[in-house]
Amino acid sequence: MEMRHLHTFKAVVETGNFTKAAELLNYSQSTVTFHIRAIEDELGTPIFDRIGKKVLLTEAGKQLFPHATQMLTLYKNLKESVGNGGEVKGKIVVSAPEALFIYRLPPLIKELTEEFPSIDLELKHLDSLSLKTELSHGNVDVALLIDDVQVEEEICYEKLCEESMMLISADPINRAEQNFLSGQTLLFTEKGCVYRKAFEKVIEQSFSATNSEKVTPTSSLEFWSIEAIKQCILCGFGVSVLPYSAVRQEIQQNLLYAQPVDTKAGFSIYLCYHKNKWLSPSMQVFMNLLRKHMVEWR
Repeated sequence: MEMRHLHTFKAVVETGNFTKAAELLNYSQSTVTFHIRAIEDELGTPIFDRIGKKVLLTEAGKQLFPHATQMLTLYKNLKESVGNGGEVKGKIVVSAPEALFIYRLPPLIKELTEEFPSIDLELKHLDSLSLKTELSHGNVDVALLIDDVQVEEEICYEKLCEESMMLISADPINRAEQNFLSGQTLLFTEKGCVYRKAFEKVIEQSFSATNSEKVTPTSSLEFWSIEAIKQCILCGFGVSVLPYSAVRQEIQQNLLYAQPVDTKAGFSIYLCYHKNKWLSPSMQVFMNLLRKHMVEWR
């Protein structure tokens, strides 16, 4: 059974059909079909049920998938460990939230690519709900997570630093006032985002502390991007809760008013990887750089 056949099999499972797998791998659809048939011929049993345009794993396919994933991971590790000639190289797939990619990771990425040009770095933006699955399937090597982590047995979590949250606005807000958010336009990140959780906690604490009526904002909007929220506030529109790293420069330049937020939620930045993951030299280099830059993040 050839590794390229297993690679194709994994792509079909993850994309859900042969056409998308062919596009992902830059193969013709006939090549994908040939690879799958080669596996089925060798095993002597179908691994997919083809129902219209959908392909579903048979029982044999379900049993094959974790073994195929493990074999592909071992093969990748072998390629990285043999023939390096002392040079650190190999591919690393890193996942992180938007805020870290924009405001924290660029200096680290610059240092990594300059000092270790043979390391192939691939960056992915994933939500925390997809994290465990992607790490377990080997689609992500290292992940950075901002949250109050619920520990999973299969995932190793290393706390790097706290993530300070700030209530930001274009004009001063007196938080001592009763129901100080009423009359404001509230700008939220997407549901499930840690920054939204922090903002909702601020609203909840405001209500509990003052025993006031429910917060009645002028309006509220939901954004896919914290940078979009920041730009709106810079234009004088709305208030929000965002990480300090995202607004540090604007605060220092007196372009935004900001107040620290104590959410009591323990939001921190975590380094995550699967407990069974082989820590290749390239992964170790990346993780050590993270720990080095962590000092600057505090």
